[in-house]
Amino acid sequence: MHDPIFLVGFMGSGKSTIGRHLAEALGRRFIDTDVFVETRFRQRITDMFAEHGEAVFRRRERMAIEELMSMPDTVFATGGGLPCYTDTMDHLLEAGHVIYLRCSTPILAARLELCKRTRPTIRDKSGEELLAFVQDTLAVREPIYSRAHRICEIDHVDTPQKEQLFA
Repeated sequence: MHDPIFLVGFMGSGKSTIGRHLAEALGRRFIDTDVFVETRFRQRITDMFAEHGEAVFRRRERMAIEELMSMPDTVFATGGGLPCYTDTMDHLLEAGHVIYLRCSTPILAARLELCKRTRPTIRDKSGEELLAFVQDTLAVREPIYSRAHRICEIDHVDTPQKEQLFA
């Protein structure tokens, strides 16, 4: 049995895509915590934000990871804000191996522009507003993400190559 692997990083950094490939390469199960939260609470994240607000979503997300984090042989793609909620990063670091997928602000903003309608915190932001949001939010989160056991720079790597970062 192997300790779980937790992929952390900003939304749009590739945690879910890389996580699936990594889990397959390692012969482990894969869990996307966003999907788990939606299933557990029978509500889409966009609806949770709209009906209950971000604070309720973050509490639900934390409850979910507490339930899941002791599962061995699992690769987890965490929500972008999950490690930053209370002392969650401390728990992830104790429970398994944490990998930060670091991506630059311009690359993140470009990726997020393509899928922002499914992400409640950015869905109504224009290009400049989105770039400013990513820059400001990443400035707060970077010190937390950077506590990971391993940091992988992923700006200029396509998905098959990203798998090799973890070999």
